[in-house]
Amino acid sequence: MKNNTMRQTMIDAINDYYDRLESNDSPKTYIPATTENYEFIKELSIPKAGRNLEEMVNVLHDDVFPYRIDGEHPRSLAFVPSPVSDVSKLGDIITTLYNPNAAGWFSAPIVAQIHQELIRWFCGRVGYGESSGGVFVSGGSLANLTCIIAARNDKLPIDEIHKGVAYVSEQAHHSVNKALRMIGIPDTRIRKVETDENMRMIPESLDALVQEDKKSGLIPFVAIATSGTTNAGTIDPLEDLSRICKKHNLWFHVDGAFGASILASDTNKRLLKGIEEADSVIWDAHKWLYQTYTCAVALVKNQQTLLNSFSDNPSYLKDAASGQVQSWDLGPELSRSALGVKLWLTMQVLGTDTFAKNIDYSVGMAKKMESIVLNTKNWEIVTHASLGMLTFAYRDSRFSDEQMDKFHSSICNSITNDGIATVLTTEIHGRKVVRICTISPDVTVEDLELTMSELNKRMQSLIA
Repeated sequence: MKNNTMRQTMIDAINDYYDRLESNDSPKTYIPATTENYEFIKELSIPKAGRNLEEMVNVLHDDVFPYRIDGEHPRSLAFVPSPVSDVSKLGDIITTLYNPNAAGWFSAPIVAQIHQELIRWFCGRVGYGESSGGVFVSGGSLANLTCIIAARNDKLPIDEIHKGVAYVSEQAHHSVNKALRMIGIPDTRIRKVETDENMRMIPESLDALVQEDKKSGLIPFVAIATSGTTNAGTIDPLEDLSRICKKHNLWFHVDGAFGASILASDTNKRLLKGIEEADSVIWDAHKWLYQTYTCAVALVKNQQTLLNSFSDNPSYLKDAASGQVQSWDLGPELSRSALGVKLWLTMQVLGTDTFAKNIDYSVGMAKKMESIVLNTKNWEIVTHASLGMLTFAYRDSRFSDEQMDKFHSSICNSITNDGIATVLTTEIHGRKVVRICTISPDVTVEDLELTMSELNKRMQSLIA
């Protein structure tokens, strides 16, 4: 196949994508796939002889990608990941075309410089000093694993891993528990720290658990807080938790995959006061910094702790070593995509003030949604607006909690499957409730009012 043909196909594919967006006057937030859709892909199978490129590109346009949650839609309210800036998409496309290996300075030196500049920006926003560092990874799961490995190696003697104890709350992201198991900490040594009525980790509970484990001859080594929980956007009391960790010589890790982006806002960064005391922080740019999947960072107060865990000196990399710290020595991956270039391009083109403005807007829209809920009869707030997220539920004493749980699931599935708005439930204090994420900078008051109106209308039809 000639390069000119491929180039034109690429250009046509991009034009087709935007043409379809512009021609869709009433886009749905979600289009469920049917049995016929699945069967069509199965029937294509994997061929021995290749198929026509243009036809297969059309299959992607027509038969694959329409069936998804449209994260670009302003009423895509179910999940944290934000809509993506077109600048990020362009940066991703260009990065893919050049396909640099971001393993270190030798293979792509200017990419390495861009990544270093971004890491310094992230660390600066957290409040870290010159000894800090970090590495780009695919997402929060790998970022949590990277930091938790560093915590284990820094605080646990290698021959006493079997005594190590970690502390989390029930609101911790599931990737935290997975990471702990992967480093050799079973569920029996993962302590669930009690939370208050706002689902924030209670420092006194952490303190008591650590003291109890020490008396039992175990070795407490890491406490993991969250800034922006998946369920409700809750922020753990970072300052108080950091003091407990210092008292007991625990590694203090903050999962900021979602909520750390509030640090981009000079207005709201105060909400994460105390995060600068953490030994490590993770931050996903594809959650609230408008980036394509995937783009995240694992950050540490002392870069040497990552080097102690991941640096190596294989013979086949000696010529590529340049005397500078290599990304392959800061995390588990060697070959990797240049994940930060699209973010760097977005920041260069839009400026960080745009990020701050959009984030502040999202926070304000969650508060606006709270007032809309409160002005709708028989609906109540379960968790107040926090970091662009809130939860709420309908109250009717005629029905049991189990019945109300089913009603909430039903109305959310209904509004989502109809493509009006993507809304799902979560569970708070044993109740199934509606969760709204106002992360899109394009969501309007009218969008929120329409969503609430539809939820209420569907609830009324169920309880009538």
